[in-house]
Amino acid sequence: MEPLTVTKIVLAVILVFVGVISAYLEIRKNPDYWLNRFFALFFTFASLGFFGYVLYHLILNSSDWVIYIMVTTNFLLNLCLACLLMTEFILEFSEKKAMSPKFLFITFSLFLSSIFGYFIWTPTVDSENYALGEVNTHTEPGLLIYISIYRLAIAFYVLIKFILLVKKAGDTRVRKQLRLFSIGMTFIIVGILLFLFGNVAGDIGIILEIIGQVSLNIGLIEILRGFLVKEK
Repeated sequence: MEPLTVTKIVLAVILVFVGVISAYLEIRKNPDYWLNRFFALFFTFASLGFFGYVLYHLILNSSDWVIYIMVTTNFLLNLCLACLLMTEFILEFSEKKAMSPKFLFITFSLFLSSIFGYFIWTPTVDSENYALGEVNTHTEPGLLIYISIYRLAIAFYVLIKFILLVKKAGDTRVRKQLRLFSIGMTFIIVGILLFLFGNVAGDIGIILEIIGQVSLNIGLIEILRGFLVKEK
C-alpha cells in the first residue's frame, strides 16, 4: 500500500475518533434537546461514514464488498449533512417548528434524492489498481456532480444561515458559538471541495483528499468547540 494511501486511511481513522468523541460530548450536554440530538447524529453518521471509508480501503479480496461498503459510506455521509440541516432549522425557527412535518419532509426528501442515483449508476472499482493492492472507486460523472451539489448546497446554506444568525444574536455566548459553527462549516466546505477535486484531479487527487480530510477534522473540532463555549 502506497504511503499516501496509508496517510489517507490514518486521517480517516482520526476523523472516526473525533466524530465519536464529539457525538458523546454533544448528547451528554442536553440529551432531551433536539438541537443536541441532531448535532450528535451529525457527528455519529460522519464517524460511521469514515469508518466505512477506512474499511473499504482495506478490503483487497472482494471488489463487490468494496462497492457495497463504499455506497453505504456515501449514504451515511449524506445523512450526516441532512442532520446538520435540521440543526440550522432548529436554531433559526425553534425546536417545535423545525420538528414539524414540513421541515422533516424537506430534509428527508433531500436525503432520498441524494441516494437514489446509486441504485441506477453503481460505482465501480479500478480493476488494474485493485490487482496491485490499491482501492480506487469510480462514480458516474453525473452522479458525482449531483452528490457534490447536494453536499455543497447544504453546507453553503447552513454556513450562510449561521453567519446571519451571528449578526442577529444578542447574547455574547450564542454569538461566539455561532461564530465557531461558521468557522467549522467553512472548513467542512473546503474539505468537500477538495474531495470533489481529488476525484477528478488524476495523480494529485490523493494529495487533495488528504488535505480535505485535515480540513474536515478541523471543521468537526470547531463545531464541537462551539458547543463547549461556557457562560461567563
